[in-house]
Amino acid sequence: MVLPDLPVLLEEIGGTQYKWLIIPSFAIIALFSRPFSGKFSDSVGRVFVMCIGALITTLACFFYLFIPIVLLFFANRAFHGICAGFTPTGFTAYADDIVPFEKRGEAMGIVGICNNIGNAIGWVIGSKCTTEFGLDSTFIISGILGLISFFIFFSLDESIKHPSKISWSNFKIKKNELFEKRVLIPSVVLLLSAFSSGAVLALIADYSNFVGIENKGTYMAIYIVSSIFVRFMAGRWSDRYGRRIISIIGSIFLCLSMLCLAFYSEIETYIISSVFFGLGFGLISPSLFAWAADLALPGLKGKAFGTLFIFLELGIILGSGFAGLIYNNNTANFFKAFLVSGILAALPLILILPVFSKHKHSR
Repeated sequence: MVLPDLPVLLEEIGGTQYKWLIIPSFAIIALFSRPFSGKFSDSVGRVFVMCIGALITTLACFFYLFIPIVLLFFANRAFHGICAGFTPTGFTAYADDIVPFEKRGEAMGIVGICNNIGNAIGWVIGSKCTTEFGLDSTFIISGILGLISFFIFFSLDESIKHPSKISWSNFKIKKNELFEKRVLIPSVVLLLSAFSSGAVLALIADYSNFVGIENKGTYMAIYIVSSIFVRFMAGRWSDRYGRRIISIIGSIFLCLSMLCLAFYSEIETYIISSVFFGLGFGLISPSLFAWAADLALPGLKGKAFGTLFIFLELGIILGSGFAGLIYNNNTANFFKAFLVSGILAALPLILILPVFSKHKHSR
């Protein structure tokens, strides 16, 4: 909800030249917190991890109200990033715990639907609140919503059988606890796909103004509609036809989405791109998370999902950072930024197809 108008706050405090760091400063901390969230999720519990994330996002949203200088802005962005490192790991593992194996893909699709609905509605409402009532209203409403989510998570029953108490040992991450090697292929595919997401998050607000669209949440709103449309079936399709083939189709849509933004600058292609973007991630996301759950060992699901999210954050960091640097507040550079994103979105075809050919009877 706060993301579309954070550049406005940064401009107000004299940090216009640092707008490209808004996404990376958040995502880098989210990335580094993933190994901890995975370990906490598997030991202390899913509910604990979700509650920590919700509490942090509540505090961070209210802190935006009192930021006078650029340094504190990015310090709070980093603090806010811990939320993204914790809550998604917790609720993804929680969802996988409570559904039967044969409906795993469908469950991941539902999780993705709810997550993306929240993101898209937040973009639209946040932009509208800032326009109608000022920037502070967006931060206040975001903080209240974060607090509500905290109490909802707190009311849930823990899904792991024997959660342990938090101790200092939970904060010690060994080398073998950083990544779950079994989920490396779906993680790399997610990284390449997330590059496009990072580029969109970093540039779509300026790109919307460039094509003459006032509400900076329009792209995300259209994206979520198309994503919801396909996510209801994408998880089931991955359960039936396999994770890899659905991921391949999603990669094709994602590539086409970026090419639309690169080669055209009309409202019509803007809309087509957002539709393709939603179809692409609507197919890729539940397939990859179900694929990771298939590969994970019992008792290490939190670690597996944490690994997937690490690569997700890395893709967003690289996508937003490189796209922002390429763009450099020059609309002529939109072409280069989105072309690179489109090329990387197509790379999973090269990665998955050889694997698919070797394991064509497996998921």
